[in-house]
Amino acid sequence: MDKMKEKRESIAKNYFLQKANKRMEKKGTKGEFTAKAKKAGYTKEDGSGDAQAYAKHVLANKDDFDEETIKQAQFAANVGKMAKEKKEE
Repeated sequence: MDKMKEKRESIAKNYFLQKANKRMEKKGTKGEFTAKAKKAGYTKEDGSGDAQAYAKHVLANKDDFDEETIKQAQFAANVGKMAKEKKEE
């Protein structure tokens, strides 16, 4: 029974991400937070923006950022956590 519950939860998470991805594409905001991270100097070895590190920074210093950036940071942190959990499975 637990395996079925895990499968349903996994499907729900994937559906959530698909919907969020479509909304971001439609609004034209896909990749915006990663670009902010890169501009702020948070980069990975390959030169791309390190959204996870930047998200931690933003969430630790909320007074220094606008509401939109804080929401983007929270979303990035949540997605990063989901990805980490999926990787561990």
